[in-house]
Amino acid sequence: MFNLHEQLLSLQEGEPKIHTTFTFDGVDSTIAKRTLNELTDKLVVNGENINNEATFDKLMCFARDVAAMDPKLVARGLDMLVTGFENQIKQVASTLSTPGYDPTRHAEALDRYAFLFQWAVERGESTASQSRTAQAKPRKRRGNASGTSSSGASTVAEVVPGWKGKLLDLYVHVQQLMQLPLGRVWNSVPERDTFIGVFMRLAHKAMENPAYAKDGDFQTALFSTLCVWLQNYNGLYSLVTMITQNLQHYEHLCEAMAQLVQLAYDEYGGTQLADEVLRDIAAKSFSSVHDKSGPKNTARFLVRLSQLAPKALLRQMGLLIRHLDSEAHIMRSAMSDVIGHLMLYLAAQEEQTEITKNQIGEYFDIIEQRFQDAHYLVRAKVLQVCQFVCSGPAKFPKRRPKLVGLIVGRLEDKATNVRKHAIRALSVMLETHPFSLDGAELRVERLEASLEKITDELAEMTAQTAKQSAKVSVAEASESADEDDEDKDSDDEEKDDDATATGEDAQENGPDFDNAGLSPETAAKAMHLQFQQRYYRDALYFVYQLQEAQPILLQLLGSTNKGEVIEAMDYFVSAVRFRVDGAQEGIRRMSHLVWTPSTSATDGSTEETRGVRAKLLDSYMQLYLTPSDRLSVSENTSLITRNLISLTFGATLAELTSLEELIRTLMSEDKIGALVVDKLRSVYAYTKQQLPQAQRRGAIIILGMLAQASRAIVTDDIDMYLRIGLGAYGHEDLVLAKYTCMILQCLGSSRAKRPGQAPGQEEEIKRLPMTNPIFDGLQRILEEPRRDPEWFPAAEQALNAIYALGEKPDALAARIVRNQAKLVQGLLPKKHDDDAMDVDTNETLPVSSLVDPWDLTRLLFVVGHIAIKEIVLLESVEAELKRRKSDEQPQRKKRASQGAKKKGRKPNAMQVDSDSDDGDDELNQIAGTTEDEIGDIVSAIRERELLFGSKSVLALFAPLLVHVCHNLGKFGDKLLAVHATAALAKFMCISSSFCETNLPLLLALLQRAKSPAIRSNVAIALGDITVCFNNLIGENVHYLYGPLHDTDPRVKKTTLMVLTHLILNGMVKVKGQLGEMAKCLEDKDPRVADMARLFFSELSTKDNAVYNNLPDIISSLSMGTNAVNEESFARIMKFLFDFIKEKDRQTDNVVEKLCQRFRNTTDERQSRDIAFCMALLPFKSERSVRRLLDGLPCYQDKLADSRVYKHFVDIAHKARTQGAQKQETKTVLDEYELKLKEARAKATGEDDGDELLGVDKDDTQIQSQVSQYSDDEEMA
Repeated sequence: MFNLHEQLLSLQEGEPKIHTTFTFDGVDSTIAKRTLNELTDKLVVNGENINNEATFDKLMCFARDVAAMDPKLVARGLDMLVTGFENQIKQVASTLSTPGYDPTRHAEALDRYAFLFQWAVERGESTASQSRTAQAKPRKRRGNASGTSSSGASTVAEVVPGWKGKLLDLYVHVQQLMQLPLGRVWNSVPERDTFIGVFMRLAHKAMENPAYAKDGDFQTALFSTLCVWLQNYNGLYSLVTMITQNLQHYEHLCEAMAQLVQLAYDEYGGTQLADEVLRDIAAKSFSSVHDKSGPKNTARFLVRLSQLAPKALLRQMGLLIRHLDSEAHIMRSAMSDVIGHLMLYLAAQEEQTEITKNQIGEYFDIIEQRFQDAHYLVRAKVLQVCQFVCSGPAKFPKRRPKLVGLIVGRLEDKATNVRKHAIRALSVMLETHPFSLDGAELRVERLEASLEKITDELAEMTAQTAKQSAKVSVAEASESADEDDEDKDSDDEEKDDDATATGEDAQENGPDFDNAGLSPETAAKAMHLQFQQRYYRDALYFVYQLQEAQPILLQLLGSTNKGEVIEAMDYFVSAVRFRVDGAQEGIRRMSHLVWTPSTSATDGSTEETRGVRAKLLDSYMQLYLTPSDRLSVSENTSLITRNLISLTFGATLAELTSLEELIRTLMSEDKIGALVVDKLRSVYAYTKQQLPQAQRRGAIIILGMLAQASRAIVTDDIDMYLRIGLGAYGHEDLVLAKYTCMILQCLGSSRAKRPGQAPGQEEEIKRLPMTNPIFDGLQRILEEPRRDPEWFPAAEQALNAIYALGEKPDALAARIVRNQAKLVQGLLPKKHDDDAMDVDTNETLPVSSLVDPWDLTRLLFVVGHIAIKEIVLLESVEAELKRRKSDEQPQRKKRASQGAKKKGRKPNAMQVDSDSDDGDDELNQIAGTTEDEIGDIVSAIRERELLFGSKSVLALFAPLLVHVCHNLGKFGDKLLAVHATAALAKFMCISSSFCETNLPLLLALLQRAKSPAIRSNVAIALGDITVCFNNLIGENVHYLYGPLHDTDPRVKKTTLMVLTHLILNGMVKVKGQLGEMAKCLEDKDPRVADMARLFFSELSTKDNAVYNNLPDIISSLSMGTNAVNEESFARIMKFLFDFIKEKDRQTDNVVEKLCQRFRNTTDERQSRDIAFCMALLPFKSERSVRRLLDGLPCYQDKLADSRVYKHFVDIAHKARTQGAQKQETKTVLDEYELKLKEARAKATGEDDGDELLGVDKDDTQIQSQVSQYSDDEEMA
């Protein structure tokens, strides 16, 4: 008699006894196939044949030798067992359905099948695992570092053909068997449970394999079998144990177990299973330190179960809610997620009872509390919960205002991930807002107008009600005394109702309105108006919340994190669609992201930069270039044209520059069609009626941007631009003329080199003869007599166009200058008057009667800009000559080589030069034979001819320009002073001798001019002179930093920009002046402070520049009359020391240098500052602490100051907590702390070295401010 329990025990102890010597291991494949065929024939005919001992012995041999057999034979053997088992199940079912037959006779056969499955499947699974390990090792050694090459034999299903499919069939048959009344098959319950337990253990074993868990059909069959076991055979506690163990040990089963619980709960009445599993989870305590997989797996299970079976979770939420206070942040995140799904489930119920509403309210309270969680991942998860909760069918209008307020607060969170999800949550709140009465638009003006209208109607209705009430009171007073009691009771009831209604209105922010005495129609209208009033109040409050968030979102557009930037862009796109006031500013600010630099693929950030730029282009396409399905082609063309033109309204120069690159990119990608270009031309050239200036200007601006990508936009209709922009319309509107000049420059080449354009890819300049009508139009613009400040930018672009297009631009420029000079012929240079330099003086100064200041200003502006364009022209000529020289050299060598071969002699370098043709000789005569000679000749022309040559036009006006700048006060014209100073600076960039002569004049203007524009121009000029003639500025470099102390923020900002460019590009060597730059970190103007922050961030990447200059920065900030206060010093140092914290060697050197500075100072303020700087350093190594100990004699006398001593105590505590894990470091720290206390006692004459009373308050204030500064930095 076969005993399954005993056989299973023997299988655990070793191999069961087999009464045959036959083996499949090593046997010939023909014999093995024949044996399997014989066994298959027996089992297919009758499943009961397994009870034959000889047959069973051979089947046990098969199970034993699974590991050694051919996989194809294993597949045949497994198919044989499954088929025999299926036949046996059919016989059992037939017997159970036929009266009079004994079903217990099938028990032994079923037990034998179960035993064989247990042995074969378990042996096969373990063998495949061993095979996988053995195969993975050698393949990995051959160079496959990922170890993925062994994935071909990673599971049994891949080793043995059809293995997984046969196991699937097996569990389908087991499920059919378990649905039969198996209690009649076995005589005792333990025997039945032993049989069932075999397949449940195999099911558990199968679930451990990720390959099986990923198969949906296999998982369904397995779970259905387990649910039948739960339902029919009391498998509750075994299944609970299985689920909890799987959650603890197998990450891939987390969500699968949730599906199992959901299947049991929904289809098999497994309520108790869900309750037991959830109670078990609720009773556990999770730690994020010691147990990482447990809370993670459990969290995933709970979240998935809340999605599949929220009703099951609701039953146990009272117990599970304790995990909101779990130490593991993963569990807190999961519970927040669970609560969100439960809220959606409750809100979707058809019957909204008070209990349901209260539950939703309590869950909202919990979510709102979690906004303050200590861990950033929990805060991020809460924001995600808000997103999907508010995206559901229920809008939760009463809870939204507080949620939006909390979301806005998280926009300034320290963690990038939280800020990103906060922006996304705010976008979701905007996309799903419930205020859709007026087309879902959220314009404040429109909402306020609607609210005011409704409020007026209610006020009028209230007045009418008051009159009616007065009439009723008079009528009631005249009634008989018999009705007084009845009236009194009625009045009391009305008063109670009115009080209730008033309380409800007050609670809902509604008006105090009395409906008593109104007709039903009037009362219904009044109630409707009250609801509308509350609606518009809520809508306005929501818009005000969005407007509060938009300044923060504008800052986040400049974040270094791609996710934040993209989410902020999405928000502004949505806000523009809903007409939120102020959102257009975000769209304008977004345009600057088009300059996101391209990066190499090696640094891992290519996808991020492409993502931001691509998102920007998609956003503009979506807002401005996407046609509407409801409009015709012509209407869509007009719509897109209006959208593009509107982008130019009110745009700054920076915004137009970024917009130009954006439009150019879209045009180069064929995103803007020819119909739109034609429509823009028609707007620009429209002459039938008066057209607003802004529209015509916008059209030419956009056309100029498009022309950067397609020159045909200009070449196809040049006459139009001459007729409009350089014709009558251009003379009336000089801004229009300016942009027309800019678009004409595209005829020669692009106005600027495009990002990513490789050297040598610049477009060749195609110059036009000076007889071209274009130059006549440009000359008329330059000689326009109208007194308009817009003439200066128009004239600048006209000169740019002349020099960009003309073959001989200097000839036309000379003619224009002579015509301008005729107006100021009476002005002669006079004696210099340095005291007359102050153009803002209030004294009455004699104005020259010989010349009009406006004409003189125009003349100086023109000659100044011509000076710059002459420099550019010379540089372009130099580059062209060098290019020709480099192109001609290979050709000359080739021709010389061919000539030498014909003459039968070997060519050499001398022969190559001598065989040059006449054209080369002419080129050599003009420009020399080498690139260096070309450069020397051009430099000589620039140095001696432009300002001192007998035929130079500029040479005639240099003395006049110097004379005007020496006597600015006598002319008394601010515009003249600004342009004269700028022209002088441009002249000084031409010749070093002229620059050296007039540099004192320029520096005097910088110091004495009252006009911020003049001081800004001089600061820029000094930067240009530094680039052109660095040796002249070397001795006067302190003048470059002087404007950083200017009272005008524009001068500060300009100077800081100039210095940033010079220092970062290596044009100025920093020699102790970085302290002046560091002071800008505390500037009141946030633009100056932000630029200083950016400067130091970039400087920190260049050869330890911050580290090398740190001592000078500390001295500049802490000493002298210009020293900053201690709070500012602390914040500045906190920012700067972040750049050297990561380098241990630098830290050690800074410790040593700062200790030496203590010896050279006697000032208490400096001692405190130095000690504070030392406290900012990370003491992670024994070497740093040792240097601190060795330097103790340098600062032991300064320990009498309690603040100094407190900083050193903090250093010791930091060193002990950060890196003092080695015994050597601990020993040095112990020694240091002991000596520190002794030195403190000696310095103060006290025994207690820990005395710190009296200073904690001030020092705490400083530390608090430093901490706040650090938070701001992290947010930015």
